[in-house]
Amino acid sequence: MFALGLRCTGCTGEYDLGAYFFGCPGCGEALEVAYDEKAVGSVVSLEMWARRTASVWRYAELLPLPAGGERVTLGEGGAPMVRVPKTDENPLPFLYLQNETVNPTYAFKDRFHTVSISMARRLGYDRVVCSTTGNHGMSAAAYASRAGMRCVVLADPRAPVGQRDWMRLFGATVVVEMNRKPPLRAFVEEHGWYPSTYMTPMPVATPYGVEGYKTMAYDTVMALGRAPDHYLFPVAAGDGLYGPWKGFQELHRLGLIASLPRVHGVQAAGCNPIVQAIEQGLDEVPVHPGPDTAALSIADDTGGRITLRAIRDSGGTAVEVTDEAIFEALRRAARAGVSPEPASAAALAGAWELADRGVIRPGDFVVCCITGAGPKWPDAVSGLAPGEELVNPGRAVFDRLMSGAPGPRSDPR
Repeated sequence: MFALGLRCTGCTGEYDLGAYFFGCPGCGEALEVAYDEKAVGSVVSLEMWARRTASVWRYAELLPLPAGGERVTLGEGGAPMVRVPKTDENPLPFLYLQNETVNPTYAFKDRFHTVSISMARRLGYDRVVCSTTGNHGMSAAAYASRAGMRCVVLADPRAPVGQRDWMRLFGATVVVEMNRKPPLRAFVEEHGWYPSTYMTPMPVATPYGVEGYKTMAYDTVMALGRAPDHYLFPVAAGDGLYGPWKGFQELHRLGLIASLPRVHGVQAAGCNPIVQAIEQGLDEVPVHPGPDTAALSIADDTGGRITLRAIRDSGGTAVEVTDEAIFEALRRAARAGVSPEPASAAALAGAWELADRGVIRPGDFVVCCITGAGPKWPDAVSGLAPGEELVNPGRAVFDRLMSGAPGPRSDPR
């Protein structure tokens, strides 16, 4: 057991690995897990991790569940790194997509919940609640089902119906509610449910799920054999970005990587509170009234200070991209064989925007995190496919297709 306890990201107050769901009792800032890194460094190496099965839990020494604790796992982690071919459209020869769509519920959220739900069981909980725009709730429901826990998902009414159906198939009770923060707080504060949601107090938090997110940094290094120069993440509340940054820092302190990446947050132009805070030098993330973007997964109207801290400490920045740029990046990713949801495609659009600005140079190693799968968001991607389907086309069309002669086709090029 290498986890020492919880440490405040603000006042550095220290606490045990307990049920702290409202941030630091001393100052209210976010809590995170601290480790005995000297002890970890004496036993781990990249070579040792490489001999283990690719999963979040191959990095058990830097996760909070005590040795022998029951892992609630569905085989998450180990996402492939897909290199995007250099073309006229992509000037970056070392551009990679971290394809988190291969996780059990097709999103990076599974990394969060395998750790969060495992710790919930360890702390004695049998009921879990979360708030979602889609991906988070579907993942929470799956892991709660695996753990035999009762689950309530407070879902944004814009969350895809198909995902809400899967939440119910996993056994969760789905409550469709636009104003989800008051009931979420009541479930936790008044009735003792475990909140498998967020890292910062918005309005409740778990400090454990972000430990799963940081394994994206470990997987990046394992795949590339080094740290990237730039790591881009589509940002909503921001703990998804903070997790990898925490992971890269741990690897650097352990001497397992020689350098740290610059971490960049990417938001939609129609909902960009993190971008506003970075560009204006703010210490707090403002509230963006009336979010308006097709990228619902990153349409949170505000975010946490830890996100600003991660971006600034890394020497990175935050960039906004239009919905048009997001959908163009989605099309290009599809031509490379990857199926991002719109929010994920924002990271790729952000890479090209930063390349245009000269922040990313042609020889840099760049990783864009593809956080979730496009097929989970059918309405968002409807109408993007080029051409038309051929419906009962007749023998003449088949003959042309089979001979390779020009004819009706659905060709993205």
